Amino acid sequence: MKVTLKSIAKETGYSMSTVSRVLNGSSKYSENTRVAIFDAARTLKYEGIRLRPSDHPKKHLNIVLLADFYEGEFYASYFSGYVKATASQNIRLSLISIKNQYEMISEVIGQRSDRYYDAAILFAPKLDRDDYLTILDELPDNFPVISNALIETPVLQTITFDGYSGGHLAAKYFQKKGYKNLGIVKGPAQRPESRFRYNGFTDYVSSQSDLKLVFEVNGDFNFESGVDAFMEFQQCKVKPEAIFVANDLMCHGFLETASHCGVKIPEDIALLGYDDLPMCTHSNPKISSVKTDFENLASASIAALKQRIQHTDTATGMLSLIPVTISERETS
Repeated sequence: MKVTLKSIAKETGYSMSTVSRVLNGSSKYSENTRVAIFDAARTLKYEGIRLRPSDHPKKHLNIVLLADFYEGEFYASYFSGYVKATASQNIRLSLISIKNQYEMISEVIGQRSDRYYDAAILFAPKLDRDDYLTILDELPDNFPVISNALIETPVLQTITFDGYSGGHLAAKYFQKKGYKNLGIVKGPAQRPESRFRYNGFTDYVSSQSDLKLVFEVNGDFNFESGVDAFMEFQQCKVKPEAIFVANDLMCHGFLETASHCGVKIPEDIALLGYDDLPMCTHSNPKISSVKTDFENLASASIAALKQRIQHTDTATGMLSLIPVTISERETS
């Protein structure tokens, strides 16, 4: 039997005139009405008109998460935060790994935004200001994008963790625990988040007469640089009592090497990491860490995207910082 407008009207309970107007693109009806009619047309396989993706009302907000993903707990925790934040919302979250810097970002957003995505979240910490300017210039008009990666002068609206306060909290925490001679294992100098964590830590230390920075070593956020940091610690003449390690993976490398060499944690040296990843509770001893709440980050980013969708004139260079806290465990 041929499916007609009358068939769809009978299926949905709406009049034939309403069905006809909705299927022909009228936007004066409510989204619930449009969804019901288009769903019935698809179910009944109505062929009277071609149902284009742009004509069909969207039940979900389609968001693409673009990130330069690498193997490890950080990226798993980052994405998991978004999964949790969107679980109770009408949001479809797509994940695309980007390896070709801003060229791939512009291509993905530019070619697919009209048909597939309503908004994008970008996490590409290795990009610099010029890269972001290029991306912003090539974005489709009125297509909202939020960045979760920090640069000193944001170009896109940016929501990220308060790394400066994280370093500040780490130094203050050590002081409260009674440690005087402190150290730090830094992240890569070219990464703004590394500099913010370092500046927060050293600013607090230099402002306190009872604290002294006696150990400082460069790292690159991987396990091996934590191993190398311990080797440098072994060689220093004035050893720190406590070390702030700028991410958990380096802290884990330092801890494992120290244990292998017979150095007791925290009796010989106290450690505090950054990010509070699952590895912190799986290690022995358990790692104290600056806690970054990825679900909180994701919720704030989703809320900002919705605000931008509703108000397209929102300023693009805004920076919002998500608070961090200390998770105290055995290494400190």
